[in-house]
Amino acid sequence: MSSAAATSPRRVLCVCSGNTCRSPMLETLLRAALVNVQRSDVEVSSAGTGAAVGEPASVGAQRAMQRRGLSLEQHQSRPLRTLQLSQFEQFWCMTPAHATVLRHLGIPDAALHVVNAAGGGVPDPFGGDDDDYEACATVLELAARDLADLFSART
Repeated sequence: MSSAAATSPRRVLCVCSGNTCRSPMLETLLRAALVNVQRSDVEVSSAGTGAAVGEPASVGAQRAMQRRGLSLEQHQSRPLRTLQLSQFEQFWCMTPAHATVLRHLGIPDAALHVVNAAGGGVPDPFGGDDDDYEACATVLELAARDLADLFSART
């Protein structure tokens, strides 16, 4: 492996529909989990399959992250179509449908992952109450820890 390849960051994209709830929460939780395992070589971003440009994170998502000492105040939604998808190594999708969209955009199956795949993905809390956002954040928090551990195990 060349030294450039050894030092280039791994790039992960978290994907949901509107990029205002699930994917920004996973992005924020994964960044925090990576700090905990001392992995500064992984860059995490998020986007949505049907996202508008520049929308803030939903109030419920912001509150769920605040309860964890994290912030989504600076988040602005991004649609997949605005990104150069080839720069990402892994795509963590909230549902199998999000993975299907990426597959149709040419992303290979080996790079696609569905969070909580055994449960069919992560339900969208948009429009729900704080309990809905808390349940979603709990699933994403566990996923973020598992992902950070996975990256930590890599050299």
